[in-house]
Amino acid sequence: MPKRGRRRKKTRTHVVDNENAASALESAKDLKVPRSLVIRRGKVESEVIELVADLRRLMLPYTAASFKEDAKNRKMTLAHYAKELTGAMGVTHLMAISQNGSRLNLRLARTPAGPTLTFKLKQFSLIKQVRSVQRRPFDSPAAYNHPPIVVTNNFGDATAAPHVKLMRITFQNMFPAVNVATVKL
Repeated sequence: MPKRGRRRKKTRTHVVDNENAASALESAKDLKVPRSLVIRRGKVESEVIELVADLRRLMLPYTAASFKEDAKNRKMTLAHYAKELTGAMGVTHLMAISQNGSRLNLRLARTPAGPTLTFKLKQFSLIKQVRSVQRRPFDSPAAYNHPPIVVTNNFGDATAAPHVKLMRITFQNMFPAVNVATVKL
């Protein structure tokens, strides 16, 4: 038998006094939150691909967790990423992992024209390796709903070299500021 009658029409809706004012407040608040993008460049081993996935999960909720890379994107320079891709998405920091032979490099860049820090990764542990060692591994999806807290105590203090101060400032600016009054630990 054919269906009789029409589709139900929604009659009650939520009322917002001024939609433009509400969206402007949300967008202004969102602009202050630093956003990141974790990418891999060139051909890398499977463990490095898992490291990129772990870093994306660690940087949640203000990162592109399901960013799809194709071959042409992996060959782009960081300047091209900073100019073309990150402007539209509002990304403020890029983390690029590349592998040359046995060397593994991490480049941390502030977009669009900020400083770029380069690190040589000597060793790393994946999340699955850490969980396999733990007696009672704790995994809560709610843990990734809030940004990580970065503690830079005695890192880049007044007696430190300028490059160490730059690293401290870059690491602090990668994550949103913590409001001590409202944080739940």
